[in-house]
Amino acid sequence: MEIKQLHELSADELQQLGAFGYQSTEKYELTIEESQDVFNLGLKLVSLEKPYIKCEMNEEEDIQRYAKLARAGYALGLLINNRLAALAVTEPQAWNNTLMLWHLQVHESHRRKGYGKLLMDFVCRYAEEAGFRAVSLETQTTNVPAIRFYRHCGFTIEAIDKSLYSNNDDGSGEAALFMRKKLQA
Repeated sequence: MEIKQLHELSADELQQLGAFGYQSTEKYELTIEESQDVFNLGLKLVSLEKPYIKCEMNEEEDIQRYAKLARAGYALGLLINNRLAALAVTEPQAWNNTLMLWHLQVHESHRRKGYGKLLMDFVCRYAEEAGFRAVSLETQTTNVPAIRFYRHCGFTIEAIDKSLYSNNDDGSGEAALFMRKKLQA
């Protein structure tokens, strides 16, 4: 097993990682309290009657952006027997000196073995050595497994955007969560 910088990333390599999505039996329900004197946003973990399943595909636009970021040196791969088992695609945000994690994916057959944590730790060390003040990412209130994973990796929830994906509530209650891990300066 090795983790290394990837300078090329093809659509085939992304497809070889398997399905990109999640299933959750819980979600964080967003509550908003607003008055002249108070504005509170809250998140409460609630159980779902039936699992929430989200299947996503890497769109062509995403694939092209990830390939461009790989060519610029911002893709890291965890390889097992010279085959891509996990991928992290990042991008520097110069305006606030953070490294944005755009994509993290572990091949289905390698999940729950610690490879995602190894790769995230590597991303954070890389960011720290490069002088970034933090690593940031976005996930959804419906993706409780990811939220737990990122918290396990030292990330905290720093912002909520209730209309990032749509102006219309589709019934899922999905809102964007922005998480960040502050690094040693």
